[in-house]
Amino acid sequence: MADDSSDSYSPLKSVSRGASFFMVGKGLDSGLRFLLSIVLARGLTTGGNAVMFSVYTFGFVVIQFVEVLANLGTDQSILKFVPQYEDEPRKRRRMVGLAYLTSLIAGCAVGLGLYIGAPVITGIAAESFRPYLTDVLRVLAVIVPFFTLTSCIKSVFKSLELPEYQVFIMNVLTPVVRFALVGVALLLGYELVGVTAATVVATILVFAAAAWLVWSKTDLVPSFRASKGEIKEFYNFSLPLTLNQAGYVLSNRVDIIMIGIFVTSMSDAAGIYRAAAVLAGLLILPLSAFSQLFPPIASRLYSNGKMDDLESLYRRVTRWTFTMALFPAVGAVVFAHQLLLLYGNAFTQGEAILFLLVVAQLANASVGPSGYVLMMTDNQYLALANQWILGVCNVVLNYVFIQQFGLIGAAIATATVIISVNTLRVVEVWHFVGLFPYSRKYAKPIIAGVLSAVSMLGVKAAVGGPLSAHLPTTAAALAQGVVGGVVGLGVFAGVLYLLGIEREDREFVSENVPL
Repeated sequence: MADDSSDSYSPLKSVSRGASFFMVGKGLDSGLRFLLSIVLARGLTTGGNAVMFSVYTFGFVVIQFVEVLANLGTDQSILKFVPQYEDEPRKRRRMVGLAYLTSLIAGCAVGLGLYIGAPVITGIAAESFRPYLTDVLRVLAVIVPFFTLTSCIKSVFKSLELPEYQVFIMNVLTPVVRFALVGVALLLGYELVGVTAATVVATILVFAAAAWLVWSKTDLVPSFRASKGEIKEFYNFSLPLTLNQAGYVLSNRVDIIMIGIFVTSMSDAAGIYRAAAVLAGLLILPLSAFSQLFPPIASRLYSNGKMDDLESLYRRVTRWTFTMALFPAVGAVVFAHQLLLLYGNAFTQGEAILFLLVVAQLANASVGPSGYVLMMTDNQYLALANQWILGVCNVVLNYVFIQQFGLIGAAIATATVIISVNTLRVVEVWHFVGLFPYSRKYAKPIIAGVLSAVSMLGVKAAVGGPLSAHLPTTAAALAQGVVGGVVGLGVFAGVLYLLGIEREDREFVSENVPL
């Protein structure tokens, strides 16, 4: 087995550069989406009841499901065929044309189907959703083709190695325009349907900007004259990808759908769950960032037989993603009440949900890019099976646990499945590839995490009473979180430093970070 200190600085530097670029855009994106979720939760909560926010959340999850049918793997096909036919520009343009045309036709068809079928979906949803859901779904049906076409444009930029435009469209422009228009709609006094319409307008504006960018910044003009052989080649690749995307949506979004259908005792259950899920989802930002360039680099190392370098890269990235996720996970658990209070008093019922989802996402971060290791080492069907196992188990356990325990049952089911499947991935990487990501070096961040938790609990106990006595409830909660977070971060970083930064980490920083 390779040690972390193996000479993998060149691939690690490439992964780190991709992660840094992604972190900037995704950090802004996550921050704005977090703020937007708070604005929506507060703006759509009336009389202490968040049912309209729950309907808004439910509607967008439905859109994510139908988008899989509308996309048909076209965005991933662009990533394959554009680089593959770089020396055949006419064929490349025809493949892009197929992707655009497929997305447009399928998007319009699926959007029309959603518009017509909206009353059917409303009929199976919770009774508290029924006064609003049909109108919301019919408004959202308009954006399906725009979503899919924008996704294709994003992939064009990525395939041409122009990630700055991809990040600008998806991680900057989309959240900024949506935040602005939704904020204006709420300020003008619009409620659920008006706010949903503002989101639709934002999506159309983003598509228009993306279309202008791809037209003006690239010479990849689509052609719609593909031969029968090209059509067959395109769909033979794109259609199977729909299965993988469907498995991903099942594993990551089905819990909110099932809450909206089966949790009938709480009209705002989906909104409360969504608030906790947004907070917990921030923990996997480092993993997402490092995963941007990890797959092609891992594939190259594997193809060249450099397994020691691959294991060193795998170990280092996994340790980094775990360390970077650990402190915010501890902070989210310690200050769960204060964080949820930012959404409104009704959302503090989700503290146990937030705890379970935080544990699950920390487990997700702690296995690093194990799924990509499987995919890039000729075990892609095993990775696909894992995705579907996760999705199917999530459906079954959510149904069983929601019936038994109500809203908290959804969190128990999702956390159980995420932890189990990620554990399975590590075992599979060890068994089939012979790589193992863990070592005694994990003791340092774990010790730092424990001591930072103690420090934040101490701050919470010391300042909670005085702040609550002199500040409004939300302001006091925010102040506790800020003060406790600053102290906890100082303790976390200080303990890591005192325990000793790993030699290979110091060398990497000294070689690649200008001081």
